[in-house]
Amino acid sequence: MKRPAGTVLGLLFAQVCCVRGADVEQSPPALSLQEGASYTLRCNFSTSSQSVNWYLQNPGGRLIHLFYIPSGTKQEGRLKATTVPAERRSSLHISSPRTTDSGTYFCAAQHGAPQAPAAST
Repeated sequence: MKRPAGTVLGLLFAQVCCVRGADVEQSPPALSLQEGASYTLRCNFSTSSQSVNWYLQNPGGRLIHLFYIPSGTKQEGRLKATTVPAERRSSLHISSPRTTDSGTYFCAAQHGAPQAPAAST
């Protein structure tokens, strides 16, 4: 069954978190996915970072690692992540979203030895 182009596919939520004393803020905090559109989530952190990890927690609660990106751009299929350490920012671009893209997205800025992502709800 074909869906109309304006069908809402799901919701994306971003988390505001704090990692080892550095504030990490994502925007937008929530958005509705529309079929055929593109979306960008942004992550800004208060101190310089060695790398950024992007995660998706799907509606079932499973945490999925999407990208490890110290700097530059990486792309896997419809997802593209960019990190600019000098500007203390990272972004995740989702093109042509699907229902499987619904969930909560996390960015985690790494400032030393690797550790699990921290997030607050």
